[in-house]
Amino acid sequence: MPQRSDIHVNAPLTNFALQFRNRAFVAQEVFPILPVVKESDIYYTFSREELRNVQSLRVAGALAKELEWVPGTSTYTAEEYALRHLLPDRIVNNSDIPVRPRMNTVSKLMKWIMLAIEKNVQAVAQNSTNSVATVAASPKWDGTSPTIEKDIDTAKDSVRNNAGVEPNAIVLAENVKDVVKRDTTLRDLIRYVINVGAGNQGLLMNGELPPVLFNLAIIIAGATEDTSRLGATSVIAKIWGDSVPVFYRELAPSLDAVTWGYQMRVENPVIRAYRDEHRKGEWIEASVLQAEELVTSNAANLIVDVLS
Repeated sequence: MPQRSDIHVNAPLTNFALQFRNRAFVAQEVFPILPVVKESDIYYTFSREELRNVQSLRVAGALAKELEWVPGTSTYTAEEYALRHLLPDRIVNNSDIPVRPRMNTVSKLMKWIMLAIEKNVQAVAQNSTNSVATVAASPKWDGTSPTIEKDIDTAKDSVRNNAGVEPNAIVLAENVKDVVKRDTTLRDLIRYVINVGAGNQGLLMNGELPPVLFNLAIIIAGATEDTSRLGATSVIAKIWGDSVPVFYRELAPSLDAVTWGYQMRVENPVIRAYRDEHRKGEWIEASVLQAEELVTSNAANLIVDVLS
């Protein structure tokens, strides 16, 4: 009787290969991209002198009261993210079809760069010094009788007062989102609008929050990173913590606009390939040139440490 090894030689599957994924990066949703030309420049800033009530009445024949205002400036400086990987000709020529060395090299290089940008934006967004004020979640959102809506309203009011705009976005780390969606008060609010449309029904049946809550676009931040040293056992950790930014973002940049921050992008992602004859291979290089710029802390409020 023939054995299995006599009638079949193991070969790689051509319709499946295991590749782990990260959760979606949200840096661009928090700090939208603003195309710029130079690697460093200034941009004008205007303060809010007009909020001060000044004496503007005058008697007949008198001169109008003279007032002054002077614009300020801020600067940005872009840095280049760049990584490369060598693909020897022998590796490319002998790779099985599912390996796709060029395609996977480009994908991995860009994911490494996007991870770095995500961490930089997170470090700015969840640093309390980069928001106009903070709200202490008390009680904690995963505790008894949390006041989630009240905490968010307090944060929104702070942004209104200090930036003169209605905040339009909120960032929830995935573990924070899971706590919020289980809150009985919010569950009731969602239930009350369940018949507004099929979209709301689908969202509730899927067990997730709606895309907009309390007039804030919900940004779910779930990206992770391996914090171990190269070659060590993987230690997977969440990039975003349990502090919740409530902020205003200007998705269509313009003069006289307010926004929390921008990615001042000089050069969009570029993939270059060039030969290395000495090593008989091809370098694949990925790069992005930009600055993650905090424009004004007045446009954000941070609800800190919402989980126990």
